Amino acid sequence: MQKTSRRQFLKVSAGMGALTMLAACAPVATESGEAADMAEPIDLVVWYQDWDGANRIMGWVKPEFEKEHADVNVDLQAIGYGDLLNKMLPSIASGTEGDVMMMYTDWVVATDISRVFLDITDAAGGAAALEEKMWPAAFQAVEAPGGKIYYLPWLAGIRGAAMTVNADHLNELSIDYLGFDTYEDVVEAGVALTQTNEAGKVTHSGYSPRSSQYQLLWSFIWQLGGDFFDRTSGIWSHNSDEGEAAAQIIHDLYWVHKTCDFELFTTEFEAVSQQLVSIWGDGAWTASVQTDVAEVPADNIVTPPLANAVEYVLYPQHVAGWGLSRRLVDDADKLDAGIDFALLIVSNGALLQALDFYSGVVPSKGVYNDPGIGEVKYGLISKRVAEGMWPAARYPQDHVAQQGPASSEFDRAMRQEISIQEALINMDAYLQEQEDQARERLAS
Repeated sequence: MQKTSRRQFLKVSAGMGALTMLAACAPVATESGEAADMAEPIDLVVWYQDWDGANRIMGWVKPEFEKEHADVNVDLQAIGYGDLLNKMLPSIASGTEGDVMMMYTDWVVATDISRVFLDITDAAGGAAALEEKMWPAAFQAVEAPGGKIYYLPWLAGIRGAAMTVNADHLNELSIDYLGFDTYEDVVEAGVALTQTNEAGKVTHSGYSPRSSQYQLLWSFIWQLGGDFFDRTSGIWSHNSDEGEAAAQIIHDLYWVHKTCDFELFTTEFEAVSQQLVSIWGDGAWTASVQTDVAEVPADNIVTPPLANAVEYVLYPQHVAGWGLSRRLVDDADKLDAGIDFALLIVSNGALLQALDFYSGVVPSKGVYNDPGIGEVKYGLISKRVAEGMWPAARYPQDHVAQQGPASSEFDRAMRQEISIQEALINMDAYLQEQEDQARERLAS
């Protein structure tokens, strides 16, 4: 497996950062010709989400990092998802945060990210260099002032922007899922795969949009030529002709095409594990989990465009990434160490480790061209989806951290508890209130 150092990652800025740090920590000759004492060790605290995959990646990154950074003590602190979410922003506000921190972009959309993480644009080699090596969309999940870089994107499950299939189910009906050209092809396959009992109740879902319907709504509105959020004015507008048309497409899956219903299962993920669903959109990450844990023969594809799409664009939900503490601006040696560590996490070597067990996508173009990509279990699956999805990816750059209430209103319409128009009006009212409050905070 080919390893990628920071200097390989940042060819355009070779000699900066890591070399600077090594030079700063080298022995200094005294007048008598003897070497002075080494600089004091650097303690680097790293916060990351405690899950098996991240622990495995860190198990590779730390010793690899220490090969060139013998003077740095890396304190890896694994923190559960909920605890990390609840801890990060309050700790940053009080100045007690880790030096390098894993985060999800939807955790910080309602903030001014320049007040949350350090501007690492220059230290990481410049925005242009980073966006040449990574798909630019991955840096745009959060509004950043001046086009600066405040986090390094890492992994993306891309709920809604990818579809996962039970390959055996589709192969049994000779359905070529890699040949889907349009979203309508998916619906047609879902109808063919769906099974019902004598009473007409769905006993097997050919295609379930249950977990991804909110993300699909945004993609479809864009594809139909509409919009639902104006970044400049901060106005939310799901309630439009395009919004209603997009919602109707999803509504019809339940009530016209009947590829799924709301009584077959409680959670889509569990139903997939029980092989009750053939096509689903919970995220590209589910292929590896369902394959390795539930022994479901899963494969991923990019969500294809609507047949009448004005533009092919997809909303890929949030991105996991890495940010640095703003306190590091006052400690050049620790800043260099933090940058080196973060860049190593998003290097080819570390990402190849991830793709051996993770079927989501990464934003790095380089890793997919690495000779080792075909040697890791989910490398080629991830490559196929990443190269098809990232060029079409778009983020609204809103400031609403909690989309749950709006998603719930949309779900009520899909269940026919309220009309589509009523749901869209309710969604806009809630989201507008949240947006206005966030902008008022940011202006203060």
